[in-house]
Order: sequence, then structure tokens, then C-alpha cells
Amino acid sequence: MDFNRKLFPILTLIVVLPLSVLTSNISVVNAQNFVFPEEKPTISTTGSAEKEIQSDESRISLAVENTNANANTARKNNADKTNIIIDVLKQNGLTTENITTSSFQITPNYDYENSNYDRIISYTALNEIELKTSASANISKFIDLAVNNGANRVENIDFVISKKTLDQNSLELLKEAFRNAKEKAEILAVEGNFTVAGVKQIDTSSGGGYSPPTYFYDDFAGTTSEKSPASSTQILPQKNKITITLPVIFYIANQTQL
Repeated sequence: MDFNRKLFPILTLIVVLPLSVLTSNISVVNAQNFVFPEEKPTISTTGSAEKEIQSDESRISLAVENTNANANTARKNNADKTNIIIDVLKQNGLTTENITTSSFQITPNYDYENSNYDRIISYTALNEIELKTSASANISKFIDLAVNNGANRVENIDFVISKKTLDQNSLELLKEAFRNAKEKAEILAVEGNFTVAGVKQIDTSSGGGYSPPTYFYDDFAGTTSEKSPASSTQILPQKNKITITLPVIFYIANQTQL
């Protein structure tokens, strides 16, 4: 009995001492973690640059379409005309690298006129090809050759900039856009009596882009008196406009801090 009474105070002392030491250590660590650096003031501007560039590539989409009561006959009629068109285009300067099949489909036509929606009365076959050429090529000539040899649809004509040309010009415009953003920041610095003290962030994700220009396509419209059948299709492309926008965040400092 005397032995147990002497042991109890000793056990209590062993438990209390480590807790007091642990508590003091925690308070020191927390005090160090809540030290924050002072934020530097900034200003945000957006630079921009643009340039008109002549297209160096063209995309011409042509199609042959015909309807027949027999699906296979519709397919064969289209195939025959398409082959003739491709042969004529190759004889006049294009190669297999310039001509690709972009779409082929055979669609059933139902008897909607008599409300007989389950009865197929004919089939429409569509063969679409795309011509890829230099923008300086005689595009009008290729369109006329295709139309004169069986193409009965001109889907669209796009004048575009090749990736190589686009990349080269985009790099120059990127520099110009940054200079424009910096110039705006410096103008504000003069008015606000502060100084531009460096770059914090440049957002290149905004980027820019360009849209292919519109075109004028003369598809033999008009009366015979206005234009003879031998007149050539006129294609008048416009230039592409490339634009770049560049948001930039600059560090600034008061004049008295310099």
C-alpha cells in the first residue's frame, strides 16, 4: 500500500511535463507561418497589333449532284462525271496532291408530295471534291473547267494564309502588341506620377487570329445580252487581316521610391 501511494505523484509528473513543452513549440511554429510578404502594386494594359496579308493558298469546293430512281445509277452517273472533271483538271496543271474527295453521299428521297413518307421514289448522289492551290493560280480557269465538264455546284471558295506565313507574321505582331501594351502603361505612368518597374505577367492565351476573307463569285448570272457564254468566272479575293491582343501586367513604383 505504501508503495502505490509513492508511485502516483511520480506518474503525474511524467505526463504533465511533455504537454507543456509541446504547447510552447506549437505556438512558436504558428507565429512563423503567419508572416506574409508585402504585395507590389501593378497596372494592367492590353496591347494590340494587326496586319493585312495577301492570301497565299486557296480552297475550292466543287460538287456533282444528280438524282435517279435507282441508287446505283445515281452513283455511277456521278462517278463518271467526277472522273471526267478530275482528268480535265490534271490535264490543265493540277495533280493528285491538289485534288481530294471531301464528301460522298447517297440520300433517299421519299414521297412527301403524296404524304407517303415510307416510300422511296429516288436517290440523290453527291460527290464533292476540294481543290487546293496557290492563291496566285488561275482559280477562275479551274472553276470554269469543272463546271463545263459536269460540276453543278460550287460549295465555297476560301482564300487562306498558310501556317508558315501565319507563324512568321504572328511573331512580329506579338512583339508589336507588347510594345503597344508597354506604351499604354508608360503613358499612364506619366499622368499618375509613377514608374513602370517590370513585368509581372503576360497572357499569351488571348492570342488573336484571322478570318478568311469574303469573295465575289460570278456564276454566269445575267442575260445573254449582258454577258456571252464564253465569259470567264471572276474571282476577286480580298486580303486577310491578322490581329493579336496581348494582356500584360506591369509592376509599378512611386516616384519617391526610386
